[in-house]
Amino acid sequence: MNAAAGEQQRLGQIKNLVMLAAADGRVDDSELAVIMAVASRENLTVEEFNQVIDNPDTVNIDLPQDEETKQAYLRDMVALMMIDGELDEQEMAICKVYAMSLGYRGKVVDDMVATAISNLKLGCGDN
Repeated sequence: MNAAAGEQQRLGQIKNLVMLAAADGRVDDSELAVIMAVASRENLTVEEFNQVIDNPDTVNIDLPQDEETKQAYLRDMVALMMIDGELDEQEMAICKVYAMSLGYRGKVVDDMVATAISNLKLGCGDN
């Protein structure tokens, strides 16, 4: 993959996350923190991040092709969807469409959510 394609892919992931966060009508601080952490992991500059936030229509979504990146990006989406402690139907629908655009069945999102909830319950036992 050339550098321009990789940059467009990373910008597209941030755009996806911003759209998902806004699906329930608000973007809270915890959601913004997740988006910023992903932007940092993806080595986006502040200018690139602001470009996506300020002008999302200028960013095309370039889906990843390699399995590792597909899974990481889908995990980002599910983590963002769950960060506020609520499973919003609109956010779930967006995650499932995204999963299918990556070549997965929508059920993979259900499975990821169930696993995340199970892991949270295990980590938050009555100690």
